[in-house]
Amino acid sequence: MKGGGRAHLAVGHRADKAAARYPAFTLALALAGCPVVVAGPGDWRPSFRPALPDAFTPMSPSAYHRAVPPSTAPAEDTLTPVEHVNIYTGTQPELNGISFGNVLPLVTVPWAFQSWFPQTRPSPASRWPFEASDERPGLAPGPQFYGMRATHQASPWVGDWGAFQLITTVGDDDAPSGHSPPLGKRRLNAWLNATAKKQASQRDVQNSHALLRARAMQRASQGWGVRPPWGTTPAQPTQTRFSHLDWRKSVAQPHLFTADLRDSESGANYSIRFAPTSHAAVLEVQYDSAEARALPKRLTVNFHACSFIPPVNITARQTSPTEFAVVSRGGVCPEANCAVKFELHLALALSVAPISWRVSSLGPSVFKSTLELELSPGTRQLTARVGTSFISADLARLSLQRQVGGRGLEEVGKQGAARWNEVLSSATLDIVGNGKSKERVAVERATFYTNAYRASHFPRFIDEVSTDGSFVHWSPYTGRKPLAGRLVADSGFWDAYRTVYPWLSLTQPEVLGEMLQGWLNAASEWGGWLAQWASPGDAFSMGGSTLSDVVFSDAIAKGISGFDRSQAFRLLLRNAMDNSGGSGAQGRSAWPRQGRSKRLASESSPGYLPGKEEWGVSYNLETCYCNFAIARAAERLCADDVDTEATCLGRSGASLLAELDARAANYRLLFDDKLGEPSFQPRLANGSFVRQPMDQWGNSFAEAGPRQYRYYAPYDVEGLDELYKGKLCDSMEADLRRKFTGFYLSSTKPHELLEAKRLDLMGFGSLNHNNQVTHHWLYLMLTAPDRRRGAASCANRARHWISRVLQKLYGLQNYSGDEDNGEMSAWYLLSSIGLYPLKLGTNELVLGAPQFERVTLRLRDGKTLVVRRVGWGAASKGHADLRMVLWRRAGGGVFTLNSTKLISYQTILSGGELTFVFGRGPAAGL
Repeated sequence: MKGGGRAHLAVGHRADKAAARYPAFTLALALAGCPVVVAGPGDWRPSFRPALPDAFTPMSPSAYHRAVPPSTAPAEDTLTPVEHVNIYTGTQPELNGISFGNVLPLVTVPWAFQSWFPQTRPSPASRWPFEASDERPGLAPGPQFYGMRATHQASPWVGDWGAFQLITTVGDDDAPSGHSPPLGKRRLNAWLNATAKKQASQRDVQNSHALLRARAMQRASQGWGVRPPWGTTPAQPTQTRFSHLDWRKSVAQPHLFTADLRDSESGANYSIRFAPTSHAAVLEVQYDSAEARALPKRLTVNFHACSFIPPVNITARQTSPTEFAVVSRGGVCPEANCAVKFELHLALALSVAPISWRVSSLGPSVFKSTLELELSPGTRQLTARVGTSFISADLARLSLQRQVGGRGLEEVGKQGAARWNEVLSSATLDIVGNGKSKERVAVERATFYTNAYRASHFPRFIDEVSTDGSFVHWSPYTGRKPLAGRLVADSGFWDAYRTVYPWLSLTQPEVLGEMLQGWLNAASEWGGWLAQWASPGDAFSMGGSTLSDVVFSDAIAKGISGFDRSQAFRLLLRNAMDNSGGSGAQGRSAWPRQGRSKRLASESSPGYLPGKEEWGVSYNLETCYCNFAIARAAERLCADDVDTEATCLGRSGASLLAELDARAANYRLLFDDKLGEPSFQPRLANGSFVRQPMDQWGNSFAEAGPRQYRYYAPYDVEGLDELYKGKLCDSMEADLRRKFTGFYLSSTKPHELLEAKRLDLMGFGSLNHNNQVTHHWLYLMLTAPDRRRGAASCANRARHWISRVLQKLYGLQNYSGDEDNGEMSAWYLLSSIGLYPLKLGTNELVLGAPQFERVTLRLRDGKTLVVRRVGWGAASKGHADLRMVLWRRAGGGVFTLNSTKLISYQTILSGGELTFVFGRGPAAGL
């Protein structure tokens, strides 16, 4: 691995056979910095042991952020939560088609208007603009620093928008800062053809647009003026001017980034410090080295066209000797309604007046526009403060004044740290140790708070505070501004509905309510339809399911406040009942991946969407889940809402429930148990099945195959058990132990498939935890009907697997696949505290396998929930036999929850102590 990652292969019993059987994946594990070790005699499958590669060395005060955690790591927690966070976890780019998180090292505040990160790759249009070490031929080794970049990228598969960089350079520059020299036509065409081939080899080859996109990129090679279609990355020149960054002399925390730099052209040394707020930031530059003192200095604000998007241009005016007002237009895709009439306003204030400035552009299609500010050679220190707005220059300046004002970087950094500590401390750990090493205790704390940090980015609020203190926003759906109210973006419901919103319902219910109202405001501006993947408008990613139905229904069932429940329910019913599809790409009738609309599954005569449509089975099963969730919301609203006629479309609660529940049960119609292994399969209108091989990836299944979707009815475990003839638990455990043999009918394999093979190598069979499709498996298995008791029970075997996943697939280096908008981090958080929302739309939480001695959740109204774990000695050997669960109410009284695997959300909100008792011997400390 680039950057000096540590890897080793410990050879043991049958390990040589494993290496021979899977040489490519064993090598990939080692190259990725994932040590491969033998789990034990008789088990040749390698296991995952997280370790920090040398390149990920932010050198914060936290001891475990170093390459090798020293034995002096504190046993007692002497650090604040934000000091535990490792922002580099999951940032390693793909290796041989395998994702390790696909996230950026964001320096930001929770749910910020924009985030920032140190850009270390030269192309602004790259969807992977950061790598801990980017070594290129002809350049000095080590990472190259291309400035602090403001970003809205929630996923590399959707891309960035509204991005810009703050770039500092020292010394003369023959070409404009951040620009490449002009390219010859032959070299340019070669470059663009190479880009086309690279695009064709990446993940989106698997969908129906892949060939179109590849051909469009080839057409683009004929000249700059051809715009690639939606979903492609426009090839463009890269930046050649950069600074060398020494990770050993940098600090990277959620609220602060500092680094010692060396200019690539002049060799002059200088340093930067950076601290953000939600809408603003402070950059301090120190030119203290002897070689830097006499050289020209330059600060460049670089606006660029990012992936998927059209040209960008800027205008700037100097409002005072040290202040500038800048507006950038473009930079957000107009195709697929990503944004309308986008403008990014900057208010820039400097501590010293520049001696000159200019605006320049690059490329006939204006791939870059820059504001370059030339500073006096005698400048020893520069402080740049920047505020941003999507509405006006006045609001950009107002945000800068309110959030930064005249405060220095130290004060702004402390402000950001305080906000992070407020959010991260909504769940606090008390790790007793219990025989663990100091290093292990430190890593556990860091892993927990790092995942809490990752789960607190998306969806982001893209609204602003007006002069009168009210929230206003620019609408990416209509282009109008300012509009009243909150607005959110940069999140996809297909991923986030599973865990992100349920985690917020436990720890940040007020924030969740504001987010949901932000989605409702977006729907009001988009013709009365809920967006499903907004970036910033609906990017139409992940098919035509309306999984926002599950999120809103779950919030209604849990009694979350802060949003208009009646408006929300009317929109949910529109998704379920209205087949018009709006503009043809809204609601459940939308199927933009194939450029045409689908009929609602409920409207088709057999009760399902017939045929072998791309992702069709996934669409059917997800729609059934949506109907179940809406039915649960109807139970709450249509029974006691006085405005029943308006809220429930004039339907009686009984008739509405009957229809929705009947449609939710239609998942059974796709279950084929006549030939081969039972599973959900594509079905024609005449009732005959078109069977897809169990391990074939894609086609009728989204980012998976029939095996991964064979248990996708998490809301009806009893119904699934009936379909599996009472052997649901046995079938699931067989799949957990089954060797993964997934295949794809193309030479280019999806990264999810490659990652799944890697997890099989680690001993997880067909679980495929690298992708969201199977994230409910272990909790479905835990709640499956079962007559067995003790260690052999289905519940305890499921808890054993949950503990294995938490202990082996989560750490401080990588994720097992795409982290996806905080979903994988939130899965870890919910699972590690022993409370998981399997049946969304209800108020039930599954009692799982908590990993810590004590976790305290800060609830609303000043109440707390303490989750304790005792008698965990056997768990170190991989066992998690739960004897009993005790519930001690805040008002007094102790109850045993042995007869149930569930606890209600309302019970938790009342506050108290939940104690999980594991093991066979006497449990001390009850």
